Amino acid sequence: MPSEKSSDTAGLPLFDPNPAEGERLFWVERVRAALEARSAEALSVAEAALRALPADPEILLLAALTALATRRPERALALLKRYGKRYLPGKPVALLKALALGQQGYFVRAWSLLEEEGLTREDTAARWFVGSHGMFGWLAEALREIRVERLRSARRSHPTPPVRPARPQKPTSPAPKPTAAPLSALPDLPRLAASLDIAFEIADPSAILVEAEGEGDTSAWFRLREELNRLSLFEGFDELLCLPALRDVEAHWYQIETVRKVLKQYRGRVLLADEVGLGKTIEAGMILKEYALRGMAERILILTPAALVGQWRDEMAEKFGLDCATSHDPLLREDPAGFWAKPRVIASIAAARRKEHAETLAGLSYDVVVVDEAHHLRDQASASYRLVNSLRKRFLLLLSATPVQSSLLELYNLLTLLKPGIFKTAKEFRALYMVPGKPREPTNRARLRDLMRGVMVRNTRALASLRLPRRHASTLRVTPGEAEAEGYRALTTLVREVAAAGQHRLAVQHLLAAAGSSPAAAAAAVLRFAERNPDDARWQALGERLRAIGMGAKEAALLRLLGRNPAEKKMVFVHHRDSMAHLAERLRSEGRPFARFDGAMSGPEKDRAVAAFRDEVALLLCSESGGEGRNLQFCNTLINFDIPWNPMAIEQRIGRIDRIGQAREVFIFNLATAGTIEDEVLRILDEKINMFELVVGEVGAILGELDEQQDFSTLVLEAWLRATEPDRAAAFAALENQLLTARQQYDGVKALDEALFGDDLDAA
Repeated sequence: MPSEKSSDTAGLPLFDPNPAEGERLFWVERVRAALEARSAEALSVAEAALRALPADPEILLLAALTALATRRPERALALLKRYGKRYLPGKPVALLKALALGQQGYFVRAWSLLEEEGLTREDTAARWFVGSHGMFGWLAEALREIRVERLRSARRSHPTPPVRPARPQKPTSPAPKPTAAPLSALPDLPRLAASLDIAFEIADPSAILVEAEGEGDTSAWFRLREELNRLSLFEGFDELLCLPALRDVEAHWYQIETVRKVLKQYRGRVLLADEVGLGKTIEAGMILKEYALRGMAERILILTPAALVGQWRDEMAEKFGLDCATSHDPLLREDPAGFWAKPRVIASIAAARRKEHAETLAGLSYDVVVVDEAHHLRDQASASYRLVNSLRKRFLLLLSATPVQSSLLELYNLLTLLKPGIFKTAKEFRALYMVPGKPREPTNRARLRDLMRGVMVRNTRALASLRLPRRHASTLRVTPGEAEAEGYRALTTLVREVAAAGQHRLAVQHLLAAAGSSPAAAAAAVLRFAERNPDDARWQALGERLRAIGMGAKEAALLRLLGRNPAEKKMVFVHHRDSMAHLAERLRSEGRPFARFDGAMSGPEKDRAVAAFRDEVALLLCSESGGEGRNLQFCNTLINFDIPWNPMAIEQRIGRIDRIGQAREVFIFNLATAGTIEDEVLRILDEKINMFELVVGEVGAILGELDEQQDFSTLVLEAWLRATEPDRAAAFAALENQLLTARQQYDGVKALDEALFGDDLDAA
């Protein structure tokens, strides 16, 4: 993210006790001043305000008024539509909409809208006008134009017919006399004893919701009327049942519209291709929850890259209340048939496509299948494509921000999974939609877009008017003391011996990660390993040496960092429990208050920790799960005390505070001890892919271009464990080249898809 100040922010106060409100008032006053001055720059000022605060209701209405004042009715209507997606439109919106219709020449429609809202009188309209008193004359003139032109339109549509001379009337014959006297009464119809169920279909349910008057209108009747109205909407998905059931999820308007569109228009079979960072996982979770609440999704299968299985499990459980078995469970190895028979499963697609599992899956039926990073299905000959194609499924959700990687034929393959026959055959698709010899260049674009609209949604940041906060990232590379550096070197030598013997692979990874955290964590891990391996006395001796070190260089650097702006909220991520315990003890001894959040705490304990962080203390010590699913945007500073070897774990941490709705700039500090694996990981990620400048979500897209069978952390560990220094250097150089190539491929694919899909496949 760029860190330079934009010229749009010139004039903002340097300090404001409530920066979000201060920024809002600044922009509101600036737009109003430009409007009153009838400045030629008024619209550009309003657009700058929208970029700064895209969801603020007052700025949206002022921007719409500015568009009208500069005779841009189409832009005004677009902004009013955006307002209606977020807030309940009232008379101010109706007034502006009528003015926009008038500017477009739809005077009759404009007047009808004014009549409906009771805004035809200038004094009444002025009460609901968002502009200042200085614009009342402009408003009155606009209303007069609508009134006059509406009358002219009516005269043109219904001209007065010419007066014709009256013709003499023909004499009328007398009316015939009745032939019989009318019956004074009809006989009663016979009554039949019967009980019939009668179903009423009411086109307008509000007709039965008659407003009760007086004291008889009890709360019970009110609730009943409201419930009748709510239930009347259920069948058509106009009201989403999932919204009240979401946990700590702020669903944005474009996500809600996407879910409605998928349920109503696409019948649950769609490619969700939102730009990275807009929340495709949230949209998929809302769809799954909606189907589950309506009893339409008992059996769910979610297929993802291996590195994302845990993230999907956590999000589905914590945000949507959907507990799922995962391919990490031992049951998959112990009883594969029993595992796949579970009603809700999240599995790596690499595991699912293995022959023995694919055969089991082929015999099962699913209500919903979700495939994340679905561009991996682009080749019909691949095992992944064949697996998904063979599954018996009612609904299918494919998720990918970059569905087309190198050829338009990949789009054909993906959309054919969703809607077989949409493009007929591959041969016909090539002939109709691909330029010969140029597989990435489409022809017949309009027709292709029309077909894509029937099976694909792609929301963009421009459509959603979402502004991401500016991000500042700093890596603090600390130099260890002599004892700490020697301890790390000794540990590395021992773990390389163990790894070379092909033993204790998981223990080796844990030992190195603990050593990169703190001497306290390293000592605890080494001494535990020594207890399990008493035959080698070197482990016990090393553990004692590490325990004698006390505070490490990284801990000292953290304490210095916390001393800067001590009142500023800071989240500190600490993965290792021994490091967290050591830090907590040190903070208490120095009298620094803090809250603690880790995965072992109960739900109420976590809530209390977040509340304390928000209202009482400036520091939160977090484990890896810190803050998941909770709104922590009141904090804008994050410190990575421990550096995960998996970049996606780092990105998940950043996403706790660097997300849509964050009003302030975000500051990230990474602590790494020189000469450790963590030091090497940060160097590679920063130099080769500029990780800390990427939008949250893009790291996963880039890493998806690497070896699918091995995650990044495994590749890092293997390089570090090479026996000689030249071998290690060569292994890390190869990994760097892989990462650089993956970043370049991602950038190319991103540009290709942006050009191909544009902005007209959104949910609006």
